[in-house]
Amino acid sequence: MPATIEVPVQRVSTVARVVTETSAPAVLVGILLLLQPLLSPGVSWVHGIVAAGFTVGLPFLGILWLKRRGRVTDHHVGVREQRAPILLASALSIGIGALILVLLNAPAVLFGEIGGVFIGLMLCLAANLVWKLSVHSAVAAYVGLVLLAPVPVFGPALALMLASATGWSRVKLGDHTPTQVLAGHLAGCVAFAAALLLP
Repeated sequence: MPATIEVPVQRVSTVARVVTETSAPAVLVGILLLLQPLLSPGVSWVHGIVAAGFTVGLPFLGILWLKRRGRVTDHHVGVREQRAPILLASALSIGIGALILVLLNAPAVLFGEIGGVFIGLMLCLAANLVWKLSVHSAVAAYVGLVLLAPVPVFGPALALMLASATGWSRVKLGDHTPTQVLAGHLAGCVAFAAALLLP
């Protein structure tokens, strides 16, 4: 009988924490929007910075401020009841950013990306009013489909790996159940499909 290799629990937890932090919504959406000048003709670096700043930068700074004041438990806002005001404030910030981008004559493709993020945000907000859906998983699925699915040959597999690794980390750390992770993946896929209908 072959010997089994046991991986220390602490090491697994550390890997899960690293995956959770590097695949956090602010990180993935920030990367998505900051890369738009390279991915989409007509999108300038100013457009990308403004989009990322108002979509994830300001909301994340707000979360850090609330955490410092003891209004939220952690920077991932693990308590479901604390999420609705933050998601609503994030939606407002996205709206302000979109108005600024209109004034900057940003191309329609950038509004499509922001619109997809906004749709995903609204889906997560609606679900989290009654149930703790995994926002990490929703964003990982959405960003994975946008950035990785178009990659030739291995793109869809890479997108699936990103979503799966993120979901695994959330379950491993005890922040979500497998059902909450799968629901997050579904929300991200729905947001991606809806974004395809935007200009």
